Amino acid sequence: MSAACAVSREAQPALPPPPRGDRDPPAKAMRRGLRRGREEEQDQERLPWPAESGGGDPEGEQEAWRSSERRRRQPQEPRALAAAAARVEEEAEEERMEREHFRRIINAFRYYGTNMHERVNRTERQFKSLPANQQSLLPQFLPHLDKIRKCIDHNQEILQTIVNDCVHMFENKEYGEDGGGKITPASTFDMDKLKSTLKQFVRDWSEEGKPERDSCYQPIISEIVKNFPKERW
Repeated sequence: MSAACAVSREAQPALPPPPRGDRDPPAKAMRRGLRRGREEEQDQERLPWPAESGGGDPEGEQEAWRSSERRRRQPQEPRALAAAAARVEEEAEEERMEREHFRRIINAFRYYGTNMHERVNRTERQFKSLPANQQSLLPQFLPHLDKIRKCIDHNQEILQTIVNDCVHMFENKEYGEDGGGKITPASTFDMDKLKSTLKQFVRDWSEEGKPERDSCYQPIISEIVKNFPKERW
C-alpha cells in the first residue's frame, strides 16, 4: 500500500509556483498594478482604427476616433469646475430675482394709499362733472367717498406696520432695505394682488369676515372632527 501511494505521488505533476505578485508585499503589488494600467492606456492610445468600423475615409475616421478617445480620457476637473461655476451663477441670479420680487412687494404695500386715493379722487371728479339734477339722485355719494378715504388710511396704517423693519422679516435673509426708501408706482398686477391680500385679512381675521370664513372652513373642520374625534386622538 505504501509503495502504491509513493508511485501515485510521483506520477502527479508538480504544481506551478504561485505568481510573483502573490508573494510581493501589498504596496509593491499595488505599484505594479498601477504601472500595468498606465501601460495598457498607452497601448490603447497606439491602437489603430478598429477594423470593423470601416467607412469612406479611414484616415479621417481614425483621427476622429482617437480624438474622441482623448476627450473621454481627459480629467473631469475642468468640467466639474465649469458645472460648479454655472451653479453659482444660477444661484446668484435666483437670489437677485428674489430680492427684486421682495422689493416690488414692499413698494406695493407702501404705494397702496397713494394709488387708492387717486382712484377715489378720480371718481369724485367724475361725479362732480355730472349735472346737478343727476348728482341730487345720489345725495350720500360724496360722504360715502369720505368714508372710503378713512378706510384707505386705516388700511395703509396696517400695511405700513407690516413692512416696518421688513429687512428682518425673514430669519435667514437680509435685503438691505428698511422700507423707508422712495415709493414708486406699482404695477396693476401687484396692486391687484395686494387688494386680494387685504380681502384675505378681512375674511380670516375680522368679525365681518366670519360668515365667509365659516362657509369656507367650517365644512373642512367638521369633517376633520368627525373622522378624528378627541376621544380617540
